[in-house]
Amino acid sequence: MGARLRYGKITDRELFFAQGGKLHPGLDNVILVHDEPDVAAAFLVFRGWSDAHGSVTEQWRIEGPGGLIYESVSREIHLPTKSHLERLEDEVSDLKIDQVDGNYSCIFSLDEEEVGRVAFSVRQVSRER
Repeated sequence: MGARLRYGKITDRELFFAQGGKLHPGLDNVILVHDEPDVAAAFLVFRGWSDAHGSVTEQWRIEGPGGLIYESVSREIHLPTKSHLERLEDEVSDLKIDQVDGNYSCIFSLDEEEVGRVAFSVRQVSRER
């Protein structure tokens, strides 16, 4: 196929909107775990595909220190022209995270072939009451 992942961002939803709700290179790739043990706050997975023409099946997954944590459903996307940027966004909530420390990655695939990955961190934070 040849489509290229132009950008990928994994960020806490509340943090994203608190910082203006716009994608930019300086936006932290981070998932936050609040007071409830092992459950991540809602987070967003952004990505943009281009440099190809046609339809492909897109899917992404999250891997952590213990292996696979989450896998999205696959979806058919269509790139009408090579210059078109297909912007996608998913929200995940109540995801169980067994370990706050460690290396985490979001792996992006097209037609079951890995084409990109984004490293991110998981941080424990306390909510002020």
